[in-house]
Amino acid sequence: MAYDVVGEGSAVVLLHAGVGDRRLWDGQVDALAAHHCVVRPDFRGCGDSPLPGGPFSHVDDIRALLDHLEIDRAALVGNSLGGRVAIDLVLEQPERVWALVPVASALTGYVGSAELDALDEEEDAFLDAGELDEAVELNLRTWLDGLGREAAPVPAEARRHVEEMYRRLLEIDLAAYKREPPPGPISWSEPPAMTRLNEIAAPTLVVACTHDQPDFRRIAALLVDGIPNAEGTDMETAHLPGIERPEELNRVLLDFLSRFSR
Repeated sequence: MAYDVVGEGSAVVLLHAGVGDRRLWDGQVDALAAHHCVVRPDFRGCGDSPLPGGPFSHVDDIRALLDHLEIDRAALVGNSLGGRVAIDLVLEQPERVWALVPVASALTGYVGSAELDALDEEEDAFLDAGELDEAVELNLRTWLDGLGREAAPVPAEARRHVEEMYRRLLEIDLAAYKREPPPGPISWSEPPAMTRLNEIAAPTLVVACTHDQPDFRRIAALLVDGIPNAEGTDMETAHLPGIERPEELNRVLLDFLSRFSR
């Protein structure tokens, strides 16, 4: 697993969304590393991490990374897929997590809407037809631009940055699934995290995004309602607030983490 470690102090692990790699956190690393030891890995099949065949667990991978780095306790900040991993990990090893920040998070056990299924089917159709550019653009419109606007208010360079990350991810995945054995299945928490949110004792801040897909806003509401003493906040962005409003997200994270860091 590829990863970066920057800074000193109480550990903060940044877990990226499934539409890119650890570089989705480029706008957060310096600000957080001024106060914390910041770890940002690439999940399997993302960025510089390979995607071998056979079953695996993102949660086990992150736990093994913490062991390797001799980090006993960390704050987990997870965007989308990264939030799902963070929530599963805090349920499996609560003693290792001193704070939890799910950002536009996915959630194990949540059943997606028909609209979300349709997006997956549209992407699959593009990929089956060999139309990689169209699949990438679909995801940029969905996750970076979001709902209710023509385009995300980000510099062209930032848009190209996300485009390059997602294109690389698709190329890695497509190549991996042509080999034998293919990757997977991926293991997740059992019983599902959605049924166990009341077990989470770590201080938790749930970040919801106003231009995100409705499923992720529904998940945010479930997390705020289900996790004891969880706090919630909204950002005026789509699914990737670290790209769209990096300085604002930095303030949100630092303000929250400063209350609980050792």
